[in-house]
Amino acid sequence: MLPLTPLPSHAFDMLIDKSVANRKLMKRRGQLCPLIVQSPEQRADGLWRENIFLAADAVIAVAIDLLVEAGAARAAIAHAMNDLRIQLVSRLNDIDDGKQVYIAFAHTARSWDVIATAHVRDAIAAVADHFSEEGEDVKIAFFAAPLHQAASIVRQRASQHDIELPDRFWLSPEELDAGADLLAAAIAPRTSPVIEQWQAMRQRETQKLAVS
Repeated sequence: MLPLTPLPSHAFDMLIDKSVANRKLMKRRGQLCPLIVQSPEQRADGLWRENIFLAADAVIAVAIDLLVEAGAARAAIAHAMNDLRIQLVSRLNDIDDGKQVYIAFAHTARSWDVIATAHVRDAIAAVADHFSEEGEDVKIAFFAAPLHQAASIVRQRASQHDIELPDRFWLSPEELDAGADLLAAAIAPRTSPVIEQWQAMRQRETQKLAVS
């Protein structure tokens, strides 16, 4: 089973521990955003409008639940959903390799920041540096959750409900780069803006390393 294999909606609901109604409500509010989405072009065939959920989507949803348990508001997280998903996707390979990763979400009254680090203390330092230009008196709301725990919860729920999951939650960067065209063809006519942004980020980082 490949990381990009779609999961049935009922199985996905069990993995995120949400009812169908709850899941649909969260999606309408922008609090649940699948990695693979419909293309901008409207399709006459209703099948193209069905949800596509991946195992990685379940890990992201559970990680957000852990941030909420830590005190973050879902409405606040929804504003940073794109940044959050890119950070999580970029670290799923570390989780697959057995490493610890903490996702941190912080915000002030004017802006937010999302950081993924191996230690919470590193996230605190990065967040403090990010908001340093807003002044010493700025109030920062900071929340952190273990991404590796989110992955463990998803696998535990899958075992409880006899749901098959891929061995790895995400393709390696090398696999994704090698099969970028195949990926686009495989999910067509749907698209994945998050994966495209991640690929662009990796290309910029590779170019910087080549120049240096």
